[in-house]
Formats: sequence, C-alpha cells, structure tokens
Amino acid sequence: MTISFVGTRKPQLTRLEPLPYPVYFVNKNVKKWRSLMESDELPENLESVYESCIEGLDIWSVQTYVHLKQRGLNVHLVPHFVPGQICVVSYHHLMLRDLPFNSYVVACRLDSARPAICEQQTVMNRLCVEQATDHLMHHWPQPTLQPRDPARGTRLETLSFKGGPLNLAAPFRDPAFLQQLNELGIELRCSTGDWLTQFRDWGNYTESDAVIAVRNLTQYDYRVKPAVKLINAWHAGCPALLGPEPAYLDIQRSELDFITVSTPQDVIGALRRLQENPGLYQAMVENGLKRAAEFSTDRIAQQWRDLLAGPITEGYERWQRQSTLQKLCRPLQFVQRALQHKREVKHYLYHRDNGIRSSGAEVNLNGLDSYPANGLITAEA
Repeated sequence: MTISFVGTRKPQLTRLEPLPYPVYFVNKNVKKWRSLMESDELPENLESVYESCIEGLDIWSVQTYVHLKQRGLNVHLVPHFVPGQICVVSYHHLMLRDLPFNSYVVACRLDSARPAICEQQTVMNRLCVEQATDHLMHHWPQPTLQPRDPARGTRLETLSFKGGPLNLAAPFRDPAFLQQLNELGIELRCSTGDWLTQFRDWGNYTESDAVIAVRNLTQYDYRVKPAVKLINAWHAGCPALLGPEPAYLDIQRSELDFITVSTPQDVIGALRRLQENPGLYQAMVENGLKRAAEFSTDRIAQQWRDLLAGPITEGYERWQRQSTLQKLCRPLQFVQRALQHKREVKHYLYHRDNGIRSSGAEVNLNGLDSYPANGLITAEA
C-alpha cells in the first residue's frame, strides 16, 4: 500500500512572531536524528521525518521542532542540554544523570509520571494542571493522516480502533460483541503487525467508517491520556464512539462531537442509530471537520509560540535574574527535586499498573480525586 503523506514537503507557511530567546529541543537519539541536528535548514521533503516520529519522545521534541522551524522560529534540535538556555525535553529524555540544573528546563510530560526536575512543563490532560507552571498543550494531529474516502458516503461497514487489540477494553474483544457487529454488517479492525505497520495504520482512515476508543486503562491512567484519538477522528471525517475519558469530555462542545459509550451494548446501539439515520452520521462528520480546525497544526504551532514567548520567557527571565547565592544553590535544589522525581515515578507506575480498570464500565471520574496530587505513596498503597 502506498501512503501519501499530508504536508510532508516544506510548505509556504505564515511566519509566526519571533521568540524573545532561542529555544533548544533536546533529543538524545543522535544516530536517528543526526542530519536534523547538524543542519540549520529543514529538508525539502519531510516524509521520512514524520514517518520516524512514532514515539512520544520524538513527537514532542523533533516534530514540535520541525513545525516551529517551518514557521520561522529560532528553534534548534540538539542532543544535550544547553547551559543557560531554554531547553524543551520530552519526559523520557529528562534524565537525572544529565544534571540539567544549569539549563532552564521545560519538560513535556506525555502520558507519564509527573516530572520534577524542571522549571515548567506541558501536559496533555487538564487534570494534570496542578500548578501555575503546568501548561495544557494538545497533541499534534497525525501528520501522515489519510482522511476517510468521501466516496464511502454514510456507509457503516468498518469500525476502527487505532491501537493494538490488547489496548482495547476486554468486553470489546469478546466474541459475542464481534458477532453482534457482524450481524450489523460491521467489521472491527485494530492496528496489528510490527511497530511501524501499526504506526502507519494509526493515520490511515481511508476505509474507516467510525472510530472506537474504549481503552484498557486504569482509572488513574485516564487522567494523563490526551484527546488525540478524538482530534484525529475529527480530522479524518469519522464519527467517534469513545469511552468517557477526561480528555475527551474536556473538549466536547456538543453531542455531535462524539458518542459516549461504556459497554458493548452502548456501541451496538450507537451504530444502529448511525445506520438508521444517515443525516446524523453526516452531521457528525461535518461537525468534526469544523472542530478539527481548532486543533490544526497551525493553531497548535501558534499555541506553542505563545507559550514559549509568554510564561516560559517570563520564567526564564526570572531564572536569569537570580542572585549569585541562588545560582550556587541550584545543585542542592536539584537534589531535592531529584528525590521528588523518583517518588513521582513510583507513584505513576504503581497506579498505572495496579489501579481499577474500567473493563468497559463507566469511568469513575470522581475517583480520580482520591489520588494524591503530590505523587506521594502512602504505606497502604
């Protein structure tokens, strides 16, 4: 199958207002990104770059760098923290051993533990905004996204889950549910194969007639996940049937945005409604395409620029103005933050792996409030 990439060639984009200071995006995989790091110019064809941005740590460093660089901002991709400068780094490349306290570190949290060895951070879920230095930043839409073929009209034959089968909640993998789908003339398709094949499928909606996302997650894990499956469905022109995850509910504005489902019975009922009411199907598609404009690459690039030129710059300038004594105390402050960083990792891993799973039932959002915001684990945990 030949994949046509969206926006892979360097387009003529409106330049964003300049940043007050240069910004350095840190990615430690030098072998993978050497050509981008060694040149201050982007390649004419970005197909291979986007196809290689599979993991979150690359999306939030390399892909963000590319999108901002295209729009004329003074940003750089580097393999290490630059002393005295603003350095943006994905959580999984924010390492204690690098001792990055001499840089102004902005961490991209991703769906991970809360980073503590940074000055500010971006988060993908509003529930993760706990301090003034936490900033909600939505996920980039899939750069390789192939929209649903408009020639399919309002037919409903393929229900897609853009993820591996084990990431779909167990009741939706049950043979009884699959049989009910079959009786409606609908096939459930999950992303399968090796890592690269799955990644390519995540962006291929050409034969997807609707999207399902009721995930095999713990109640705690829901609070760190982004709304990207919904945003991509909007861009693709596909109605979405989603579990009541906080990130989805946060950006919902009307019933046309998505259909909330918790059980297989909910899904079967929703699919019947869409089959029997083509007008509803088309209304959801048109509404989704309008909502997608709020989460376009251009809009998110502007939000990144405003964040870097606003709160990040303000914090950086305060950091620069610190007294000599405060600067000398940075290593001690780093030790204290490092201890908290380790506690946050333990907290995240425990609740990610041992919390209550939805199993297709209604997600208990109120239960999220019972988790300690400071990341400390009690003896009972």
